[in-house]
Amino acid sequence: MMFDPLADIERALAEQAGWTWFDDYLLYTCGVADLLARGEVALIPHTATRVRIEPGEVGLAEGAVNWYTWRAGGDGGRTTARLPVVGPPPIALAAQLGNAVADRTRRQQAAAAARPRWVYERAGSVMISDRRLHLANPDRSFSLYWSALESIDLTAPDRVGCRFPDREGTLQQIQVQTPWAALIFVTAALRHFPHHPVLKSGTWLPSGFEDKCHLAGKKCPKVRTPH
Repeated sequence: MMFDPLADIERALAEQAGWTWFDDYLLYTCGVADLLARGEVALIPHTATRVRIEPGEVGLAEGAVNWYTWRAGGDGGRTTARLPVVGPPPIALAAQLGNAVADRTRRQQAAAAARPRWVYERAGSVMISDRRLHLANPDRSFSLYWSALESIDLTAPDRVGCRFPDREGTLQQIQVQTPWAALIFVTAALRHFPHHPVLKSGTWLPSGFEDKCHLAGKKCPKVRTPH
């Protein structure tokens, strides 16, 4: 049987039920989650992608993405451009005062740049598979394997946050914003975080989503874990 969770949606009924494009993403995620939970990932057709797929890996989805990294905007250093202190005493005093004010401003700017914060990276694309997510933009590309994550959370309907150690063992944090956020969360959680409270409670899926699917003419797989 061809895997297509969206095949039999009655679009006219769906529109009356308040169905949106985001619900399409959620219903596809439910179909993937159902097969993953039953160990039948091989039934999911490979998504077309430009990312190199490993042997046995199944590409689940691909699309546009924004992401943010938790890091300092600078290294805390500062450059000092001082005005030359020359001329009669009043002028020299004014120059010294101006240098002091400028130095204080630079120190404050350097300290602010050295404080970690969420830094927006250039927009790009994400590929999601049963093993990892792969992020790419004009500056860089890299993969985050589910097995390498220390933690993961669905922080908003379209945003997922991850913590993971880098090659030096330093913990890094990233937030990924995409309509596929629920798919990223559920795939990682089913693979390596089976006791995650959001997964066990089923709150990664909006309340009443199954009823909305019914009104749209589509049966939603039972993907919420009883608790």
